[in-house]
Amino acid sequence: MKTYLLFIILIYHNSFIKGQELFCRVNIQAPTLTGIDKNILNQLQQDITQYMNNRKWTNHNFEPNERIKCIINLVITGLPSPDRFEASATIQATRPVYNSTFETVTFNYQDKSFNFNYLPTQNLIFSETNYENNLVTLLNFYAFVILGMDYDSFAPLGGTPFFNRAQNMINLAASSGESGWRAFDGDGRRNRYWLIENLLNNSYKNFRTAIYKYYREGLDKMESDVNAGREKIVEAIEDIQKVHIQNPNIFLTQVFFEAKSQELVNILKNAFPELKQRFLRAVETTDPSRMNTYSSINQK
Repeated sequence: MKTYLLFIILIYHNSFIKGQELFCRVNIQAPTLTGIDKNILNQLQQDITQYMNNRKWTNHNFEPNERIKCIINLVITGLPSPDRFEASATIQATRPVYNSTFETVTFNYQDKSFNFNYLPTQNLIFSETNYENNLVTLLNFYAFVILGMDYDSFAPLGGTPFFNRAQNMINLAASSGESGWRAFDGDGRRNRYWLIENLLNNSYKNFRTAIYKYYREGLDKMESDVNAGREKIVEAIEDIQKVHIQNPNIFLTQVFFEAKSQELVNILKNAFPELKQRFLRAVETTDPSRMNTYSSINQK
C-alpha cells in the first residue's frame, strides 16, 4: 500500500512539474530608499516568483527543461504609503538555440511605470475576467507577452492567442487610473498599450513572421549550415526594414533592436562581405542610432 501511494504521489508531482511553462527569477532592489523593511521586499519577491512559476498559463504540457526562462528585475523608486510601491521593471525572456548551448533573448523591455499596491498579507489571485489589482494585472500581462514572443519564434504568428490575452489585460486595466495601459500614457508610444497594439495590428504582421524567420529559420539552422542561417537572419532584418519604412514610429522595431543589436554583431562579424553590406543597409534605416555598434562587423 505504501509503495502504491508513493507511486500515485510521484505521478501527481511529475504532472504538476510538467504543467508549468515559466521559470522566472525575480530580483527586487530599492537602492535609493532608506528605512525600507527588507522583509517586505523578500516577501514580495517570493510572492511574485511563486505567482509566475506555479501557475498553469497554457493548455500545453512543458517538460521541466522546456520551461521558458525569464527574469523580472524590479527597482522600487518610491513608497508614497505603506502599501503603495512606485517602481520600474526590466522584463527579459530567453529561449535556447537548437542543438547549442546558446540562449537568445526573445523579449527585453523596461517598464518605467510598474506601480502597484501590495501588502505582505495579501494573496495574489489570478483573474482574466476582473481587474483585481495592478500587480496581478502586470504579471499576467508580461506572462502572456513572454509566452507570445516564445511561440512566435517557433511558429509563424504562433503567439497570437497569448497576445490576445495580454490585450484583455489592457482592456481590464484601462479605467484603473494606473499608468501604461492607455494610448496616451508614458513616453510617446513606449508603453504596454502600444506594445500589444503593434503585435496585434495586421499591418505589422510581417514583423512577426520576420521574428519566426530570425529564430527558427535563422538561429536554429546555424548549427547545420551557418551561412544559410545567417542569410535567413539578414532576410528577417530586411523584412523588418520594410515594416519600419511603412511606419517609422512602430514600437516593435525599437524593442527588437534594443534586445538584439549586440547579438546581430556577434552573428554577422564572420559573414560574407556581401551579406554584411545588406545588413548594414537595412539597419541604417531601422536602427540608425546604433550604427557605430553595427559597423564593428567590418573590423578585422
